[in-house]
Amino acid sequence: MTEAAEGEELSEITKKTFIMNSIFGQKLINNLSHSKSTKKEVNIDYFINHINHFNNQKKDNLDKINFKKHIDSLPSNILDKIKEEAEPAIKIRNHIEPYCKKQLKLETPVSIFKKNGYHYKLVKLESHYFDLMSIIYYNEDIVGYICCGKKSNSGYNNLFIVICSKYEKDFYDKQNKKMAVISEITEEIGFYEKETYSKYLKNFRFQLFAAVLDILTEHKNLRNIVCIGEEEGGNLLQLFLIDFINNKGEALTKISDDISFYLFNYNTAILSTETFYNDLLKNLGDSSNSIITCFSDKNDAYNSWDFDENKKIKYNVIIM
Repeated sequence: MTEAAEGEELSEITKKTFIMNSIFGQKLINNLSHSKSTKKEVNIDYFINHINHFNNQKKDNLDKINFKKHIDSLPSNILDKIKEEAEPAIKIRNHIEPYCKKQLKLETPVSIFKKNGYHYKLVKLESHYFDLMSIIYYNEDIVGYICCGKKSNSGYNNLFIVICSKYEKDFYDKQNKKMAVISEITEEIGFYEKETYSKYLKNFRFQLFAAVLDILTEHKNLRNIVCIGEEEGGNLLQLFLIDFINNKGEALTKISDDISFYLFNYNTAILSTETFYNDLLKNLGDSSNSIITCFSDKNDAYNSWDFDENKKIKYNVIIM
């Protein structure tokens, strides 16, 4: 997608999306901090439930917003302001090896804003414990968010990426799943769910890379990236982490080597072979706490895995 032409105005739909995300995004961050301030345990449910609450608030209260009043108060040309305030800090032209042969081109802040209707440098949504950095869309649906956890007086410490994407209703009806080796990936790695990989490349890869690299470049003290995914959201974040960590080229030369990565999956089915997960764990640093796989019970997602105690993969399985 190309940059907006000089002087181009935002569409009414994008303006309304920006206003809606600002209003309900602030509620999301307030709710996250309020729950923490009341000593509730901060766990995987805590982050996942808030995206569901976000969508419920949007659905129940959307008709109460006076969009005309808010639109009239917006700057005359937001797109020009984005160009001034949010020029892309990093541009990647290299292929990502050895994981993916497909070239990565970051989207510009303008093109992402026109899709998401939010950029943290335009409107700062903050609360006592968290600041909202990005809202993750899949087509027209909000499926996740990126926020930074505050550490008293020393800026941000943790970057949280939350994606809640449910499996299709017939997902577990496919009893005999065939391994698909995809041309962009080396022959050692294949996926049971080609659709999930295709969805990641088409809908999530560019917006996640652009947002995370922008935040890490702006806030160099960040030390932990914590990914939390429900159902297919966990698979998408598995792909993002191994993709991101394996990008040792132009992008990560400007990012601290001290960053640690963590992945929490909730009711997430197996995506690929043992080779993939061994590779992912190795890239995460081989810590026993790097990957925690949670299930609401011994359900279909749980049954898709082969939890053999003799295997070296440290799944860290928890039945909640």
